[in-house]
Amino acid sequence: MERIHSKYLFRQDVNWDKMIFLSGPRQIGKTTFIKNHIEKIQQANLYYNWDDPFVFQNYTRNPHFLKSVISLQNSKPLIAFDEIHKHKNWKNILKGLYDIHHHEAQFIITGSARLDFFRQSGDSLVGRYFLFRMFPLGLSESMGQMENIVEDDLYFSGKATSRFLSHLKEMNRKENIETFELLLRFSGFPEPFLKSSQRFSNKWRNDYKSLLISEDLRDMTQINDIKGVEQLMLLLPERIASPLSINSVQEDLHVTHKTVSRWIEGLKKIYLIFSIMPWSHNIRKALKKETKIYFFDWTHITDKGAKFENMLAVSLMRLVYFWNEVGYANYELRYIRNTQKKEVDFLIVKDNQPYTLIEAKLGQTKPSKAGIYFQKLLNIPFFQIVTDYNDIEMYPNQTYIIGAPLFFSIIG
Repeated sequence: MERIHSKYLFRQDVNWDKMIFLSGPRQIGKTTFIKNHIEKIQQANLYYNWDDPFVFQNYTRNPHFLKSVISLQNSKPLIAFDEIHKHKNWKNILKGLYDIHHHEAQFIITGSARLDFFRQSGDSLVGRYFLFRMFPLGLSESMGQMENIVEDDLYFSGKATSRFLSHLKEMNRKENIETFELLLRFSGFPEPFLKSSQRFSNKWRNDYKSLLISEDLRDMTQINDIKGVEQLMLLLPERIASPLSINSVQEDLHVTHKTVSRWIEGLKKIYLIFSIMPWSHNIRKALKKETKIYFFDWTHITDKGAKFENMLAVSLMRLVYFWNEVGYANYELRYIRNTQKKEVDFLIVKDNQPYTLIEAKLGQTKPSKAGIYFQKLLNIPFFQIVTDYNDIEMYPNQTYIIGAPLFFSIIG
């Protein structure tokens, strides 16, 4: 399966010859992606896994080992280093290799949460790399229909309505539905998705969660109460799709507010969960502080509505990162909720201005009252994405009802 990153990651106008740091959750497909890309574009396999003692031994014996490798290439080669951040002096190693060879080779550095964590300490690599992130599979990626993905934000601005609708109508609706349902059931992590077995998915998810909490969380934070974090993980699925009350969680766990906040931040560091903030600018009586929490693997959630909203959150976050990484503008994913409990699940913000409203629904094919309210207030498009629906309907005031399989097919 081709990933969305193949469309832009190696373009010179995106990476500008800097090192590419590719991070994201464990087992998301980073290594497979880069190995496949190297095999596709060049004859020599210049992928180096620094977990292999032979690779580090080679470097120790000859720190200039890349010179002979690069000299044999007909064009500027792509050199991949995986798991190099596990070595004590990895930043100095990279700094030296990049400074010597960046005019004659391109570098990509892959790793999971630890790469993200360790790169933040010290500044020896400042100005030498751009960071990119890989998310779980999207519908177009899993179907091998990368040409369907929107590469700019015009469809979401209300300025290309007719082109947007005609593009959606061209989608393969039957195949979209089948693949969408598999993603919703088994997640966008490649292995459980490809196996499509409920028993395998259950075992994989439990082992994956245990691995992250017992190894990554312990190594990357000073959190020692692993049992407490596991109890927190049992509480979070039922709190998806609502603003998270730390006070409520701390009462259930009998720990302090500070402890729960620290545990939440730890789970975000290891890519088990992520959060989105509320948007309150120019919204009377809007919530300002309470975040919403989502899992990278939405199969932790049993409630179908919350699971679908979580899946949509991951897909929109992937889209927002895509737009940011290619440099279109500065995008954020937020939500809106006021004290009257009017809420729209997602708001895409562009350069600190509201841009697009998006709501997740299971079967409601009439625009939500909150969606209509905030659309009129902000004067921006409102998209209501419906799970059990596979058509498109346009309402006045830039309001659209779109079946989830169609919508997901154009956002990754």
